[in-house]
Amino acid sequence: MTLLQKLEGGMTCATAKSLVDLGEAFGYLLKDGDIVALRGDLGVGKTTFTKGIAKALGIADSVTSPTFNIMIQYIGMINLMHIDAYRLDDCECLEVWDYVQRPCVIVIEWPERLVELQKNITHDLRITIRKNEKRWIILKMLNKKIL
Repeated sequence: MTLLQKLEGGMTCATAKSLVDLGEAFGYLLKDGDIVALRGDLGVGKTTFTKGIAKALGIADSVTSPTFNIMIQYIGMINLMHIDAYRLDDCECLEVWDYVQRPCVIVIEWPERLVELQKNITHDLRITIRKNEKRWIILKMLNKKIL
């Protein structure tokens, strides 16, 4: 069973390190143009998962939450644009999209706030907290055409 198949069925991470490791394994499967939606409550581990993706993309910089910056670009073997849409509304989405430097992988936290970008998402992940603070991650693969 492939990692994507496992994620489509759901996987558990017991620690922050295992969440980073899973993000890294997932990140190795990504390519330029992929748009990853990360859904989940505050503090669930979206940025922690993104740290693993960044590692797989060859990014040496420390990845932090873009909550106050709204978006942060990281340079690696494949560039990463990390967007936190928590404080945005859909009108602002179009302005954010203009700043995205492609080619890159785009990770969007709180993607439900950016209705206009929904059609471009290629990988839709939801992270929830289960018993004993374990994280449950489930993937919905979307075969959408990228801009």
